[in-house]
Amino acid sequence: MENNEKINSKNKIISENTTVIDNNIIESPLFISSLKEVVEVEQLEKYIDKNRSIHRVIEVIKEDYEGTSNPKNYKNVPVVYRQWTDSKGLERQLLVTHAIPDMYTMDVWNALIGLYIQKISPIHFNNNKNTYDLDVNEMEFTLYELAKFMNKSTGGSTLDKLMKEIVRLNNAKYYSFANGVIFDKKKEKYLKSKTKGMSLILDCEFDSEKRVKDEKVNSKCKVEFNKLIIDNIRYQYIKYIDPKEYFALPSRGLTRRLYVYLKGNSHQSNGTKYTYIKRSFYVLKNKIPILEKQPSKIKERLKVPLKNLIKNGMITDYFYGDEDVINEQEPCIYFIFKGQKDEVINSLRKKYEEKQLQLEVAADNIKKDEFQMKIPENLDKTLEEIGFNAKVIKQLYAEYDKWEIIKYVIWLQQQQFKSKCTIQNPAGLLRFALMGNINLDLTNKDIVKFVENEQKKFIENKLSREEIVQNAYDKYVNEEMEKFKTEDNATHDIIYENTLINIEAQVDLQIAQLRLLEKNEGVEMPSLKLWEEFREKKDKSELFKKNFINSAKVLRGIMTLEEFKVEFGNDK
Repeated sequence: MENNEKINSKNKIISENTTVIDNNIIESPLFISSLKEVVEVEQLEKYIDKNRSIHRVIEVIKEDYEGTSNPKNYKNVPVVYRQWTDSKGLERQLLVTHAIPDMYTMDVWNALIGLYIQKISPIHFNNNKNTYDLDVNEMEFTLYELAKFMNKSTGGSTLDKLMKEIVRLNNAKYYSFANGVIFDKKKEKYLKSKTKGMSLILDCEFDSEKRVKDEKVNSKCKVEFNKLIIDNIRYQYIKYIDPKEYFALPSRGLTRRLYVYLKGNSHQSNGTKYTYIKRSFYVLKNKIPILEKQPSKIKERLKVPLKNLIKNGMITDYFYGDEDVINEQEPCIYFIFKGQKDEVINSLRKKYEEKQLQLEVAADNIKKDEFQMKIPENLDKTLEEIGFNAKVIKQLYAEYDKWEIIKYVIWLQQQQFKSKCTIQNPAGLLRFALMGNINLDLTNKDIVKFVENEQKKFIENKLSREEIVQNAYDKYVNEEMEKFKTEDNATHDIIYENTLINIEAQVDLQIAQLRLLEKNEGVEMPSLKLWEEFREKKDKSELFKKNFINSAKVLRGIMTLEEFKVEFGNDK
């Protein structure tokens, strides 16, 4: 079939033993894969309350029911709404209403197009117009013909089901919002819906059927395809498939849908088949579509279809990017068209390693050619290397902020890097710059920004360390207080009771004085809350705990925070 496709494409003829699929069918989620996707208008109204585009469509649906015996029935109309961002970062929105096409509907649609191509082929290409000669958008056929084309039985139940699916295609309305979902090749743009939906089939007619001597006689049926679909075929917005191969695949699940997607993405623009294609789970679940979101669930849905497509020859192998890692775990799948997964994995890993090596070499070259700013590890030593002695360095620290000195040190290093000649007196130049003769805010904003960011990081790290030290100190004090209670319980209780008595003796006076200060000064006194808390909680209050611990520190020789910091630093 691959060779036939190339011949057909080269000779620009669509023959009767092939069929075509509109790229919209390949790339867009026009058919559902799970009934769980379907909701009713009433539910959708709540979900998209602020979406004006969808609200307009719902208003039209509501108007259609206003003349009926039960106008509120509009709320029960089935709908599917999808919203996603494509690989180019563009938002896509699709709304399907009234009748919801599923994977079986997709089979019927593909069969109708295949039968249509078969009936009017060969279809020649018009080089003057640069289109296929195709101006008929209607087809007469029998349900018997359609069933045979799909490799199905021709019994009454099958024909009834086919008829229902054709009606579903006629009734289903597609609305394309945001950046659009359905592409019009003739106009070279995506459809943007307002209140009018698009149907794949504009009209359908079914004549009666009867049995004559136990044989079913089928009179003609007729469908009218949407002109956009026919124009997309005319303007070559299509991919070729073999209908026999397609309908030989299992009809249940996602096998045929995945086949169509891979068939449409398996070849380069010059006709050469890819070795593999890579698709993220996010892209795949929006295009097929797949309702499940978790990688494990998506893999479960793909398990049988992938097995079928290997057996069919559509792919030779596959692997998942979060299982067989190339450079990092990725929620994606590699579909392989030529070779086996081990060959592809080894090739990709080799290319990645080669690319990383090239990047490292390039980065090294950039470092050689570009000045790299960095904070001096030892500022005293750096200033000595510039030419300052210890006495002058001490004076610099007294006159200027450390971080201001660092800015000008980096500036001096940059000047030395740029200069083709050696700077004879770097210390003098740095002194000259520090005295305000060089304004880095005007001349070297990059240095100022770099140093300020590094200063911020330093302060944040310092704060983090202080928090660590404080937590360690609190733990140390708690442990010492527990030892105090265990080792000398009698003294512990005496200090405990004495602290409580002393605070209780002062509480009323302290509260009165602090309240008076607040009133006179008009400033809130934080300690007032501590005393008021003590009045309520007594020995459970923060004020009591603080005073009791301070008394115990003196008696037990417990380190102060400053002493602990020194000890903590030595331990590190």
